[in-house]
Amino acid sequence: MPPVVRRLAAYEPPVGDSASVALIPRPRPRPVWVPEPEPPSPALDAARLVGVVLEVLDGRRTARLLREVAVPALAARLGLEVRPRSTRMVRLPRVCHPSRTVAESAVTVRREGRVLAVAARAEHRGGRWWFTEFAVLE
Repeated sequence: MPPVVRRLAAYEPPVGDSASVALIPRPRPRPVWVPEPEPPSPALDAARLVGVVLEVLDGRRTARLLREVAVPALAARLGLEVRPRSTRMVRLPRVCHPSRTVAESAVTVRREGRVLAVAARAEHRGGRWWFTEFAVLE
C-alpha cells in the first residue's frame, strides 16, 4: 500500500491578516536588573568639623579637641602643626560621598593674606564622622 500524503498547513502567516498575526509567539521581555538603592549617608556637618580643626591649628582651641574629630594618628600629626595664626573659611566646604560612609570635602581658606585649599577625608565609624586625612595645601 502506498503511503498517504497530507498537505501541511502554511508555515508563514498570510500578510495583512491581523487574526493570524496574533498567533505568532512573541519573545518575552527580559527582566531589567535594578540595583538596590543605598541607604542615605549619615548627616555630616563638614563646616563645623573643618572649622574645629582649623581653630586648633591656629591655636585658638586646645589640641585635645583633635581626638574628638580625627583618628589618633592624624590627631597626633595635626597636633604638631599648631601655631598662632589666623585662618578663616572663604566659602562653605564642598562635599562628595564616594560611598555611603565616606565623605571627601574641599574648602578654600584665607590665612595671613593668602588663599589656600584644604582637603579632608572623613569616614563614618561608630555613629560619628572621623577625619582620616586632613591637609592644608600651601
